[in-house]
Amino acid sequence: MPLELQPATEADAGRSVDIERAAYALNPLTRILFPGPFPATAADDRAKLLTTELKSDPTTRWFKVVDPELPEAEQMVAFAKFHVFTERKHPAPRSFGPGCNVEACELLFSSIAKLRERTQEHEDGSYIYFHLLHADPKHQGRGAGGMLVKRCIEEARKLGVTAYLEATEAGHAVYKKYGFRDVECLSLDLSKWGLAELANYWSMVYDPREAVEGEADV
Repeated sequence: MPLELQPATEADAGRSVDIERAAYALNPLTRILFPGPFPATAADDRAKLLTTELKSDPTTRWFKVVDPELPEAEQMVAFAKFHVFTERKHPAPRSFGPGCNVEACELLFSSIAKLRERTQEHEDGSYIYFHLLHADPKHQGRGAGGMLVKRCIEEARKLGVTAYLEATEAGHAVYKKYGFRDVECLSLDLSKWGLAELANYWSMVYDPREAVEGEADV
C-alpha cells in the first residue's frame, strides 16, 4: 500500500517528537547542542510545546505521511509544520533548558533567526514559513519528505505567496529538487566544541511566480 499524506493532529505530537529525535540522532551537531542529560519529561515537554502552538496559533499547519501497513504506533513516518502568515513575523526569543549547551545553542539559533530576518526583510504581505520537516531514518528514501515539501508548495501556489525555510546540509538538495532556491548560506565555526567542519545552513525561497510548471512533480 502506498504512503498517504494526511493532516496531523495533536494526537500525533508524541510520535513527531520521536521522529525528530531519531532524525537528528546521528547529526554531529546534536551532541554539541544537546549533550544532555535531559529530564525524564523532556520528550513530553517538547510534545506539549508543539501541541500548545497548534491549539493557540491559527497560522500553524501540521501534516504527516503514514504507512497504513505498519503497526498503528509507527504508521507516521514523516512530519512537517509550516505557518501561513499574513504579515511579517519576527522570530520569538528562545530559551534553553537542562541538557542543552546554552552557549552553542544561542550562537546557532540566534544566527539562524538573523538569517531569517535578512531573507524576509522585504516581505510585507502573506507568506509561508516552512519550519519543520522530519522523516524517520528507517523510512528515508521512500519519498515521504518530498510529499511534505510538495504539500507546502501546493499551499504556496494556491495562495499565490512565497514560501521560506532554512535548510540543513541533509535537506538542502531535497528542497532544491522541488524548486526552492538559495538566498544565502550561513556558515558557523563550531570548532570550539570539536566540530571539524563549518556548520552550513541555507535560507531558501519558493516563489510560485518564478516556478517552472510541473517542477513540484519531480
